[in-house]
Amino acid sequence: MLPLKPFYFIRHGETDWNKKNIIMGSIDIPLNAVGIEQAQKAAAILVNENFDSIVSSPRIRALKTAEIIAAAVGKTVILDAGFVEREWGEAEGKPHDPTKSLFSENDTPIGAEPFLAFQKRATSSIGQVLREYERPLIVSHGGVFKALAHHLGYPNIASSNCVPYVFSPPSQETYPWQILALEN
Repeated sequence: MLPLKPFYFIRHGETDWNKKNIIMGSIDIPLNAVGIEQAQKAAAILVNENFDSIVSSPRIRALKTAEIIAAAVGKTVILDAGFVEREWGEAEGKPHDPTKSLFSENDTPIGAEPFLAFQKRATSSIGQVLREYERPLIVSHGGVFKALAHHLGYPNIASSNCVPYVFSPPSQETYPWQILALEN
């Protein structure tokens, strides 16, 4: 169970592989020019939000996004390997197969991190960050967003590159978490 504290989440900016729908996983692909511009636009939105820390995946695409935001809001970036994208094994570097489900253990490529293990890693990392900080911004990856949303009962929600979200805990234990995109 996650601590009942609000937090922010943003997926890294666009890469050339995002544009081509190629699975990156653990491969360290940098932001492209569009991704840098997206991060700058997201920073302009986030400068008006109230978060106390920035915790980022160490993958270069997430780290560069975090650094652009950090420069705009005057905060430093804390790295956390628990927020790296899912290891996709033999599927890395190949186009995404829309017939495969992220959530199905039957669709796990050879050498890939099983979804349940990945989800446990991602939610455990978020739980730890929420225990350490009051209102963090997590800069990570699309798979981490999907794993977290699935854990919170939203299996069909995905994140776009560099759209910031606020996750708000339920006001009562039986209510769901709220996930709201912050856009201009």
